Amino acid sequence: MQPILSICDNHDAGACVIENERIKFAINEERLNRIKIYTGMPDKSISECLSRFDTNKRTILASKNTPHFIFRLFPQLHNSIKSMTKTSYFNYLFNLHIIYSTICDKSVILKEAESYLSKKLIENRLNQIENKRRINIIDHHLSHASSAYYTSDLNKALVITMDSIGDGVSLTVNIGKCREIRTIFKQSGINNICVYYSQITELLGFRPLLDEGKITGLAAYGNAKHLEKDMQKLLSFKGNKFNRYNPFIRRNKNKGLFNKFGKYKKEDVAAALQSNLEKQVCRFISYWMENIGVFDVVLAGGIFANVKLNQRIHSLDKIKSIYIFPHMGDGGLAVGAGLAYVKPLPFRLDNVYLGPEFSEKDIHKELLKKKNHVFYEKIDEIEYQVAELLAKGKTIARFNGRMEYGPRTLGNRSILYQTTDKSVNDWLNKKLERTEFMPFAPTTLHKYADKCYKGLNGAEYTSKFMNISFDCTDYMKKMSPGVVHIDGTARPQIIEKKDNISYHKIIDEYRKITSIPSILNTSFNMHEEPIVCIPFEAISAFRKSRLDYLAIGNFLVTNKN
Repeated sequence: MQPILSICDNHDAGACVIENERIKFAINEERLNRIKIYTGMPDKSISECLSRFDTNKRTILASKNTPHFIFRLFPQLHNSIKSMTKTSYFNYLFNLHIIYSTICDKSVILKEAESYLSKKLIENRLNQIENKRRINIIDHHLSHASSAYYTSDLNKALVITMDSIGDGVSLTVNIGKCREIRTIFKQSGINNICVYYSQITELLGFRPLLDEGKITGLAAYGNAKHLEKDMQKLLSFKGNKFNRYNPFIRRNKNKGLFNKFGKYKKEDVAAALQSNLEKQVCRFISYWMENIGVFDVVLAGGIFANVKLNQRIHSLDKIKSIYIFPHMGDGGLAVGAGLAYVKPLPFRLDNVYLGPEFSEKDIHKELLKKKNHVFYEKIDEIEYQVAELLAKGKTIARFNGRMEYGPRTLGNRSILYQTTDKSVNDWLNKKLERTEFMPFAPTTLHKYADKCYKGLNGAEYTSKFMNISFDCTDYMKKMSPGVVHIDGTARPQIIEKKDNISYHKIIDEYRKITSIPSILNTSFNMHEEPIVCIPFEAISAFRKSRLDYLAIGNFLVTNKN
């Protein structure tokens, strides 16, 4: 099967290529244009895909509010023209034509470009494109469901999607079987699950759609008892669905309730918010498991970025297994839309290292540019050196291989440290200019996972992607206090050698030195910046953060100052 291009042009836009029913390349626009959670046409992502694959005549697009992208097309084009070079302008037009050839007549593209490039040059380039290229628009929640089910490796599963209000819907219940996904229930966006978490996030002084993870971490520090009944007024499950409301007037309608929340400590409000979310969503999922009689559950949608909620779902009595798509939010829609179109037999993801990688030559070229500011040496089998430095208590940024797809860094664009320092949350967050309440996460060798965490059964696969938390054993609490939350949980990445040979080697060598099978892993980026993508960004972030070392490919780098 020839490769197909799939894109999402809304919240956390991105693109991917699917070939032979597998994801070959995937990236989100924020990693390329450095605008966090970018909304709009993923031009750079499209270019990255097209530079690597000769895609066929069909393009797949996941749209949040079909067809809003069509009306945005020409205003975006005209607003961008003045700042573009001739080359970038032409490439932009070229990408638009590839995607919208049935919407935009070729003559329109030519007319737009005439004053910038020669007509002959443009015609020659456009003639290389098949005019029969067509666009297929895939429903928002079907894209979410497809991302989860087709990568679940399950022949049959209960597929739940929950998010804000994609294509006017906030949640769906589906049955995935073989190559088909059948929707059996959906609820419109006019219900409380739609903005429940986001509105309280905003009330507590944080940013909705960006800081919900901070609220999840903050919740562990609070007491939920005094506010649980009030939270149930905002979100409750009754019958087979959640309570309804008009999200545009709710803040006024519940003004007294929100004023009441303002009188309590933020930690207590967060605790009540989280506790009620877990109870109501678990009631919902339990209802549908019993109703359908399917107990393998797969999940996607932004709500399931909440690792504590996922843990609570996993603890339900009758659940057999749980799997959350690694890029569960809207950033995963491009992959989901492509899979919805292809309809493969469900398969198991080997890993999510699906982004770009850089050669030793590329890396060395960037290091030479910074030679007055950094010292570096090339080290063959650098993993041994990194393990030794970690054992000595050094902080190490790591840039290696293909970039991870999704919100979690899994060793290739990560900052690494030992897990024994209980104070690490304070001083390392200060270095990175971050404000976080959730502790840093561990990466743990698969062979020792049962020694470190309780209740892994049924969640082994999804634990590879750091999207669910577990209760820690006494051993883990004692040996790795730097990655254990105040409530005794951690959100690990459980790694096998086949997942990432080089990263696994670092941890295993560290274990041989220290007897500890886990290391701390946090994303390699400064506060409010997307995760680093290219060598230039890795070196710049390393110099800003004042970490001890940067392991970039086979080069070990230190700051001169």
